[in-house]
Amino acid sequence: MFDRIFANYLVKEGKLTENHLGEIFSAQEKRRVRLGVIAVSEKLMTVEQVEEVNSLQAVLDKRFGDIAIEKGYLTDEQVSRLLVLQGNSFLAFMQSTIDCGAMDMTAFEKALEDYQKENNFTLSNMEGLKSCDIDKIVPIFVYDRPQPVQELCGIMVRTISRLVDYRSYIAKPAISDEVSFDALCIQSVFGDYKLSTAISGDTNGAMLDAAIGFAGKENIVEKEDCLDALCELINCVNGLFATALSSKNVDVDMDAPVSYDSAGCLKSEEILTLPVLLYGRQLNIHIIFDKDYTV
Repeated sequence: MFDRIFANYLVKEGKLTENHLGEIFSAQEKRRVRLGVIAVSEKLMTVEQVEEVNSLQAVLDKRFGDIAIEKGYLTDEQVSRLLVLQGNSFLAFMQSTIDCGAMDMTAFEKALEDYQKENNFTLSNMEGLKSCDIDKIVPIFVYDRPQPVQELCGIMVRTISRLVDYRSYIAKPAISDEVSFDALCIQSVFGDYKLSTAISGDTNGAMLDAAIGFAGKENIVEKEDCLDALCELINCVNGLFATALSSKNVDVDMDAPVSYDSAGCLKSEEILTLPVLLYGRQLNIHIIFDKDYTV
């Protein structure tokens, strides 16, 4: 994920061009392969087993390797070996950037230092970012939010990465008391916690991309299909969130998600907006914690 975040920063700073990114990402994709593909290539899993694990990720907020171990398809040692073979996507991005001649090592390291200073990140933050581990990256961006919000953001970003676009990445979040939207899907969680989770964007742009990525192009024919798919995505995320909370003896339930298919405004005392970039376009995730809202 940080490879995409940093690539976007380099383009904004004029260090790279969009043409550079096309070449770099193409080379990077050849270097980094998804874990399931490597497992099949190494003859450690069958295609059917990989597909089963991929399907389970839709209902279990767990990594591919963790599920494969639980199913008995892989051992801890085999997963560790596969992760080594897969490599780190940020290092692959850096190497591809240097190999194609877009930047040299000195310039790349200087840009990293500038990015760190501009965002007031610590050395520990930077190590977490460069790990490209979503579990380490998301808390860095929402560190000042309540723990339940951090957990929900993590589940949302992981789910989008797994089920919508594995190349997706997040941008700097914002806090406001109102958000304008072209279309909106929202669901409330109640009980020991009070939360509302929403998705907004362009139904001809990022929302459509997300719906197709989640439900499949063949299932998205009309605008209503797009909104229904994203309501189901939110429902899936909140279901995973509720399951995680139940293991901590925190009891929550969910209202049915609702959608708004025309322009409007979401208002509350405090709305966290976390932009997610997928397929090159911005989808907005909104979370309202312990507050009421109006649309």
